[in-house]
Amino acid sequence: MIFQPVLHPLDAGLLEIGAVKSGLSFPPRGWFVTGMWGCGYILRHRSGLVAIIDCSQKEDDRWWVHVSVSRAKSIPTHDDMALAKTDFLGDRYAYSVWPSRERYVNIHPNCLHLWALVDKEDGRVLPEFSDVLPGVGMSI
Repeated sequence: MIFQPVLHPLDAGLLEIGAVKSGLSFPPRGWFVTGMWGCGYILRHRSGLVAIIDCSQKEDDRWWVHVSVSRAKSIPTHDDMALAKTDFLGDRYAYSVWPSRERYVNIHPNCLHLWALVDKEDGRVLPEFSDVLPGVGMSI
């Protein structure tokens, strides 16, 4: 069965807060929707990378996009995470969250997550950590 997504999950959050659409194509090039996940989608990239993307309002009353990224036999690489971030969130800032040990949940052993705030234009909620390091150049 082929699924025909109607709305990018980020756009669903933007519409809820009355903002403009993201302008991101969905599904992104190279990704194929393979199923539904709650109010979001399960997608597979032609490289074998799997992503789940959804958007929901959290306990802070703000809308957040969640992108779960996994591989069958290994943890996603930096390049995998960069691909998923760019394809699903564009230039919006995204964050990886490491909760306290007692709040940690591990449903899939080879899965990493990205979170992006919807109701700010660039999604940024933390200070800018990138800097120019003498003798090194730009770093984050």
